[in-house]
Amino acid sequence: KALGRRAAQSVAQRFSIADLTLDLASYEVRRAGRRIELSKREALMLEVLLRNAGQVCGRMLLLEKVWEYNFDPGSNLIDVYVRRLRQKIDADFEPKLLHTVRGAGYMLREGAP
Repeated sequence: KALGRRAAQSVAQRFSIADLTLDLASYEVRRAGRRIELSKREALMLEVLLRNAGQVCGRMLLLEKVWEYNFDPGSNLIDVYVRRLRQKIDADFEPKLLHTVRGAGYMLREGAP
């Protein structure tokens, strides 16, 4: 029983960068204390970006982790979801956290990449 409790406690339950937080238990997202409503896919994308904060997340990584695709369907799916995520987590806040790394992917980071 004790080992089970320790294993459950060692798993990260909350990710954050600057004033943005994601609680994995409830998938509640807050920025500057305000609650932000995200769809399931938006929340999964944010989780991937937060787990890799400061690192470039390529389109294939996002497709694999969020949609479980092992191929690029040749659509603008990632672009649409990044735009939606930006509107929700960056539009009304400073500093901007979600950055495009041209030719490589996307990154969550404070300041310019």
